[in-house]
Amino acid sequence: MFWLPVYWFGQGSSPNINWSLSLGEKPVYSNGGKVVSITIKPYKWSDGKPVTAQDVLFWMQIMKAEKANWGAYVPGGFPDNVTSMHVVGQHTIVFDLNRAYSSLWFTYNELSQLVAIPQQSWDRTSANGPVGNYAATPAGAKAVYNFLNSQSQKLSTYATNPLWQVVDGPFRLQSFTPAGEATMVLNHSYSGSPETGINKLVELPFTSSAAEFNALLAGHTLDVGYVPINDLAAASRLTSLGYLKQPQKTWSITYIDLNYANPQAGPLFKQLYLREAMQRLINQPSYITNILHGAGWPTYGPVPSYPPSRYLSTAEKSNPFPYSPSTALQLLRGHGWAVHPGGVDVCARPGSASNECGPGVAKGARLAFKMLVNSGTTSGADLAAAMRSSWNNAGIQVTISYESNNDVFSAVNSCLGSAPSSSACSWQMGDSGAGGISWFYSDDYLPTGGSLYATGGTSNAGQYSNAAIDRLVTATHVSSSLSTFYQYENTLAKQLPVLWMPSTASVIVWQNKLHGVLPLSSVYSITPWTWYFTK
Repeated sequence: MFWLPVYWFGQGSSPNINWSLSLGEKPVYSNGGKVVSITIKPYKWSDGKPVTAQDVLFWMQIMKAEKANWGAYVPGGFPDNVTSMHVVGQHTIVFDLNRAYSSLWFTYNELSQLVAIPQQSWDRTSANGPVGNYAATPAGAKAVYNFLNSQSQKLSTYATNPLWQVVDGPFRLQSFTPAGEATMVLNHSYSGSPETGINKLVELPFTSSAAEFNALLAGHTLDVGYVPINDLAAASRLTSLGYLKQPQKTWSITYIDLNYANPQAGPLFKQLYLREAMQRLINQPSYITNILHGAGWPTYGPVPSYPPSRYLSTAEKSNPFPYSPSTALQLLRGHGWAVHPGGVDVCARPGSASNECGPGVAKGARLAFKMLVNSGTTSGADLAAAMRSSWNNAGIQVTISYESNNDVFSAVNSCLGSAPSSSACSWQMGDSGAGGISWFYSDDYLPTGGSLYATGGTSNAGQYSNAAIDRLVTATHVSSSLSTFYQYENTLAKQLPVLWMPSTASVIVWQNKLHGVLPLSSVYSITPWTWYFTK
C-alpha cells in the first residue's frame, strides 16, 4: 500500500492479475519468448516526480546485486534468467532472457516480483549524501542496499525518516511503534483508482489471538478483525455487536513435511506405498467439519482447491487417496510389514520386490516416527492428535513434540544444505502451521511448485527428489499449455512428496456499517482506500 508492485495480484477472490490496479501495462513478449517489455503507467510519486521505468530498473539492479537476500530467490530463476536490461524512453523497460519461457509462467512467477522504488530519492549510500546513479554498478548497488537496509532496521524512525515518505501507493505512514501499531493516511497524490471513503487506517498489534477476540467482544474497538478457529462457537456473540463475518480462504496448500534426508526415517519415507498408507489415514473431511468447524478446505495436491481456478485439473478436484484404514492396512501387509495396531509395525520381508518392504529398509525396521508440531493453536494440536491416533491404529507410531512456530519452522528448514548425519537433519516430520505447513503461492502465483518439489528447491525442506517431477516442473516453465500443467499437477499429487492436509481459513469480521471489504482476497490484496462507512 506504500510502494506498488508492477503487477497487482488479486481480482476479486481469484489470484489473477488485477490490471486496473497494476502499475504496469500487460507485458509484451517477443523473439519467441526471449524478450519481454514492460511499460509503466503515468503514475507519480508523492513528491510530485513521475514513476518511471528507471524505478523498476533500480529495483532490479539491487536485486541482482543482493539476490541472496531476496526471499523469493531461486538459483537460476529471477533475476538470474534476465541476462540484460535497459530502459527505452521514460516508461518502458526491456528484459533479455537466457531462453524462451512461457509467458504465463514468467509473468505470474517472475515479473510478479517487480516493485517500483523511488530511484530519484533512494539511490544514495548515506543519509546526507547526494542521490546519484550508484546502483548502476554491482558494487554501487550493494552500497545502496546496505544503506537502505541499515535505515530499515531503525523501527523508531519509520514515520519520520524522509526516505519512507516517498510513496506511489494509496497510503503513507503517519505513525509507527516498534510493537507494531501503524497509522496510515491517504496519499493524496496517488494516481490510481480514486479514494472513496476512509482517510485513515490503523493496524493494531495483539499479544495473542485471544486478546484480539476479546477486543472484538468489547465492541467498537475494531472495525475489522478475525475470529480464532477455537472461538468460532462464540462468533454469534459478535452479530449483536454489529459485525458481519465470512471465512477467508487463501491461495495456499497445507501439508506435513517429510524428511527424506533423515538417516532413520528417510529410507522409509522414500517408499510410495508407505506415504499412501499414511495419507489414507488422514481424514480431511472429518477434520474440516469437527476440528476446523467448517472453516477449512481440502488439499489434494500442489494446486489449491480454492478459489476455483483454471489451474485445478479435473483429477485434483477429488481426493486420489480418500480416508480408508482398511486400504492402509492392506498396503502395509502387502509390502511385508507385520502389522501391530496400537503398537509398532515391523518389517518382516525386506527386499525390493513388490511384496517386500522396499529398497533401503532393513529387516526389523519399525514404523516409529517423531513429528514436530506448532504449539501455538488448539486446532493445530487437535489435528495432530487426531492424525496420531489414526496412524497408531495401523501400527504407525508417531511421537509428537510441541514447539513454537518459529522453532518448528527453523528446524524443518535447517537440513537444507546439511549432511544427513548432522543434527540439522534429525527432524523427521514437520508441522509448523495450524495442522500442517501452509504454503502461500506468492510471489509465485502460478502454482508450479518448483521451489517446493524440484530437486534442490530452496523451499524443498524435506529434500524430496524425483527426476520425472523435475522434468515436469521444467516443462511448465517453457510451455503455457494447461495440458502440460495438468500433467505436472496430477503426477505430483499421486507421488505424495508430502502428506496433504486441509487448509484453515481465517474468519474475518467487520462492522456492518463498513462497506467494500468484500470480496475477501485469496492473496491478501486488500484495498482499504476503497472502503467507506454508512450511518
